Amino acid sequence: MATFKGTLTLEDIGAGAWVLVTADGERYTLHGDVPSGLSGRSVTVKGKKADGAFGFSMLGGSAIEVSEISAA
Repeated sequence: MATFKGTLTLEDIGAGAWVLVTADGERYTLHGDVPSGLSGRSVTVKGKKADGAFGFSMLGGSAIEVSEISAA
């Protein structure tokens, strides 16, 4: 399991997709439970990275299967 830090955003695509944007501009689509109260905040995400995963949002890039998420 890896740890990722960045800003949590909700992308307005279909039903919406949670995205973590890191300080260096990397974007990760998040899969799993994400508390809506953290939207727009700096967060720490623990989980497993899955390169090339698309899911329903079709954002491409990398995805993280979230095990734990908290405000940073």
